[in-house]
Amino acid sequence: MRQPQAGRGARQAVQTALLQGENIGYAENMASDRMMQAIGTLERAISRLEQNVASLSQAVPHGNSGIDQMAAQAALQSLDDLIGELRGRTDG
Repeated sequence: MRQPQAGRGARQAVQTALLQGENIGYAENMASDRMMQAIGTLERAISRLEQNVASLSQAVPHGNSGIDQMAAQAALQSLDDLIGELRGRTDG
């Protein structure tokens, strides 16, 4: 006995669903790549800020810079820790 064949519309629906699944995977990969690029950009910015804070402390006598150096370093360390956490989420 011959099995009924799926109609043209059913085949197109399956093909469309498969293509959408591929597009979702592609979009997820793109988002992951962009997230990693953003994390890298943040890391570079924090590194520059850390260098700036260090050079300010050397150039300006302690207490005259108007910047709480310890608080600035703590804030930068906090951002660095957050970036590490984000990187762990995207890598794993």
